[in-house]
Amino acid sequence: MIGNDIIDLRAAAMESRIHRKGFLEKLFLPAEIRMIRNAAAPAVLTWLLWSCKEAAYKIVNRNTCERRYAPQRFMCQVEQDVTSDMIAGNYTGTVVYEQHTYYYQSFITDHYIHTCAATNPRPVQDAAVFIKQVAGEDYLNFMQEVLSPQEFFYKDDHGIPYILHRENGRRSPVSVSHHGQYCGILKVDFSLPVTR
Repeated sequence: MIGNDIIDLRAAAMESRIHRKGFLEKLFLPAEIRMIRNAAAPAVLTWLLWSCKEAAYKIVNRNTCERRYAPQRFMCQVEQDVTSDMIAGNYTGTVVYEQHTYYYQSFITDHYIHTCAATNPRPVQDAAVFIKQVAGEDYLNFMQEVLSPQEFFYKDDHGIPYILHRENGRRSPVSVSHHGQYCGILKVDFSLPVTR
């Protein structure tokens, strides 16, 4: 199973209430709050952890078909040292939810954070990732650009996104995320390259 999340850092800075009293305590566990407060870039780490929780939540939602998001029930760990400069690049780690471990890989740029999560490390490493600046609901047009002519994007009765392969009828999971000006698509298709 897969999930992804994207954070437009410019939009997040404009919309953010991360410095408001009680904001961190509402979303993060005490250990995560300590990590944020000790980070070289607290705002970036806040959005990185949020993105990881969101990506893992999409997997849980896909498995349970329940829309019950409780961010404090998702515990994030980051493998890299975040007390020194958080530079653009890859960050990896795990998110634990109800005794299930999800593996993530996040890509941080000056403009966005994109996180891919999966139930084991392999799909995260081999997934096809697509990122594009889009306006509003144009992510559906972007999705059509990503799909082959034999593929059709749809959401099931629970709102969970899939790709239907018209020729063989095979259904495969896809994860779509959009925030601000950016859209991220995570597709497990080993024949496609990873593009950013």
